[in-house]
Amino acid sequence: MTNKIKLLIIFLLVCPHLTSCVSTNVVEDKVATPTSDLMQIKQWWNGDYDNSKQLAKLIAKGKPVWRKDGTGKGGHIEVASHYRPVDLPAFGEHVIYVEETKHGESDNIFRQRIYTLSVDDEINAVRVKLWYFNDKEKYVGAWRDLAKLNDLTPADMFPLQDGCDLIAQRKDNKIHMPMPDKDCVFGEKYFNYQVLLGPDSFWFRDRIMNVADDTVNESAGDFTYHELDRVVN
Repeated sequence: MTNKIKLLIIFLLVCPHLTSCVSTNVVEDKVATPTSDLMQIKQWWNGDYDNSKQLAKLIAKGKPVWRKDGTGKGGHIEVASHYRPVDLPAFGEHVIYVEETKHGESDNIFRQRIYTLSVDDEINAVRVKLWYFNDKEKYVGAWRDLAKLNDLTPADMFPLQDGCDLIAQRKDNKIHMPMPDKDCVFGEKYFNYQVLLGPDSFWFRDRIMNVADDTVNESAGDFTYHELDRVVN
């Protein structure tokens, strides 16, 4: 009897069921749910972002960048974004403070919001409600000191209508959050804002359209994404 046959017999005696002795290292696929998406959004969005890398590439290619003095109008804008989960039960269980600035100036506010995240059971997706500040200047810099928001109440804010909510959808291992098409209407215009969120990236694009003929009233970067990367402080 050869040594190989002896070893095989010993192995079969010790391990009569092959699968009990072999590690398959199988990891079950995790199925995303609206609740898990909500927690993922809070985790990924928390932090600081800017599009300095994108702008450097655009400038190298001779593409326009929208400057403070108005030159390059219509191109991409230099944006710095700060997203912070906050404890404000009056707005909901899951709340984020948003402060964005432009042109590299910390007091030049581009977007300042409160976001309320919730699971909408009817559409089986995460819904993001947008709130505008009535007094923006009072809370500038709150991302550095969230205690500034302690006295904030819904009476201090202006909530956008439900048609302006962002609705989350999984897309290529990222989370896409667009507004419903043509639902965010203000008079003769409607707003189209979209977010593409990943573990270390926050991309957005937006434009204002004319209701009558769907022509563009205003846009930056020709409705291509402002590509912001996470800033490691």
